[in-house]
Amino acid sequence: MSYAASYALYNYYLVDPSKGHDDYSNLRLIRAFEKGLDPKSSEAGFILTHIHMVAQTGKLIEGAANVVQAVSAARNEQNDENAIADAKVGLQSILQAMTIIEANMEKMWANSLPKDYMTYRTFIYGITNQSMFPDGVIYEGQYDDKPQFFRGESGANDSIIPLLDHLCQIPMPENPLTKILVEFRQYRPKPHREFLTNIREKAAGVQVRDFLTHSGDFGVVVLYLRVLDHVRSFRWRHWQFTREYIIKRTSHPVATGGSPIITWLPNQLSAVMQLMEDVCKGSGLWAVLAEGVWSGGGAEGSLTKKEFDLIKDIMDNAVDQKRKLAKEVAKYCQDRGVDATAI
Repeated sequence: MSYAASYALYNYYLVDPSKGHDDYSNLRLIRAFEKGLDPKSSEAGFILTHIHMVAQTGKLIEGAANVVQAVSAARNEQNDENAIADAKVGLQSILQAMTIIEANMEKMWANSLPKDYMTYRTFIYGITNQSMFPDGVIYEGQYDDKPQFFRGESGANDSIIPLLDHLCQIPMPENPLTKILVEFRQYRPKPHREFLTNIREKAAGVQVRDFLTHSGDFGVVVLYLRVLDHVRSFRWRHWQFTREYIIKRTSHPVATGGSPIITWLPNQLSAVMQLMEDVCKGSGLWAVLAEGVWSGGGAEGSLTKKEFDLIKDIMDNAVDQKRKLAKEVAKYCQDRGVDATAI
């Protein structure tokens, strides 16, 4: 099964179409496995929460496109002042969307209880790296009757965070875990794949990360770091879900998408936290924060007291969380006899 076509994004209807998607209680499932047609069930909650999040991505898409356009204009026309203003508008649109998306994501705890996840998780496994299908699956009369190895339904196939990965140019380490991340791209709907590819290529072409880091305007850097912090927060919450819904309830080492259950999410989470440090240092913000007190502002492009306090809290949390994550992963790997370095 795929995340979009069969189990999540195309698997719902609205009780009252005139009410739209903002009201969670207006969403219902079409197909389900374990009591999922009951809208109060944990299976329904698991899927409908994803839908409730994705329904808020309009301004996310708009903001990403606007940021790329603004940076492209700066590179082509050398009009940094207008580009900075336009980039700020785009980043603010992303922040508005991510604030609502993450608020909806947090409702997963109430909508879908951790103790119930295993009752329907069995049905959404894939056939890649799963012990149940060591030789893959032959679909008679299809694929020349050769064994296939499809990855299972996974929220990691969603396009929200990959869009921000591409726009923000978050560098991932070269390892087998990152290869899985790349492989997931082919499991998304074609319009998603095309849009994500477009953003990835354009962001790399105009060097969005370099512009947002070195524009000389601390306000842009703060907005960029706030977007990165949403990627961190999203992935941290995803890691918490994995820990509480899966790791603590089963010894099976593989996630539904066929990735290693302990090390895969921390691979991406560590990458974004490292980039946050790099951006903070490269922009000069780190030196300002190191002084410990706000030293004034008012000049165009300078740091306001509100921004200083906000970014200090964000970076203190990111640095602390990076250490905490490393300890958690090391503990789980030790408990299960997994080599944390063999990724």
